[in-house]
Amino acid sequence: MIDRKELIEEQVLRDNIRKAIKLVRENKSKTEAKEEEVLRSVIRKMLAEEKTPVADDSPHEKTGINYLRTTLKKIIPSIKDAYMSLTTDEEQRKSYIAHLINGVDNLLAPIEVNADAPQAAPAVALGESDLEEDVEVSIGDEASEDDQFIDIGNMGLEDEEEVEEEEPEDEDMLTMTTGMNGDEHDETGRNAALATFKQVQGNVVDDFEQLAADEDRELYHDYLKTNILLWRDKFEDALSPKLPEPTTPEYESEAEEGVSDEEEFDLEGL
Repeated sequence: MIDRKELIEEQVLRDNIRKAIKLVRENKSKTEAKEEEVLRSVIRKMLAEEKTPVADDSPHEKTGINYLRTTLKKIIPSIKDAYMSLTTDEEQRKSYIAHLINGVDNLLAPIEVNADAPQAAPAVALGESDLEEDVEVSIGDEASEDDQFIDIGNMGLEDEEEVEEEEPEDEDMLTMTTGMNGDEHDETGRNAALATFKQVQGNVVDDFEQLAADEDRELYHDYLKTNILLWRDKFEDALSPKLPEPTTPEYESEAEEGVSDEEEFDLEGL
């Protein structure tokens, strides 16, 4: 039989446990409230920043990066629209980016080669003395018309078999796909990349051709591809959010068992 002293100690212990539990719960509630307030403050700040026009970034120390920034502002919206529309299969998006990057390489490579090629020496103008030499051509009276005629073919004067003209290949498609194995890439992604390539290539070439320094051209070319890939990552994250959907154990339990009409809450008065 438990004596009175043990009963009192047991009661005191239980009271202390209740107080400890209550204290922990209060501290937890305060912590959660504080965290919620901090989160609200951060969100308010983010919303305010979105509504406030942001000035352009300060100029970079390299001209090539400054020109690239201008290019990206013009082309990224087009790339985003096309990329975000390719939602059936991830392979479509992979093919899209692969073709777009390859097209940029093939587009800028010949411009770089031409810029690096040595300039041809200017032609020496001919003076009047060089043109004063007379050239005499004597044709004897005895030469016949047949002797004077130079045969260079019938020049289409006689009937020839009609030759079917091949349909010219799309130069943009050729630029974008040269060096790639078409069988390894999704065709829908390729077609979307071609449409984007036609839209943005003029902006890329116009800005790139203004750069004369080798360092600037190299920076522009490399970071253009890098930024397309970085923006690709942002678009992919937007398509595949990693945050789990909010839930509670009670919700999961009710969802599995189903909710009867009697258990549903009447929200009309709220």
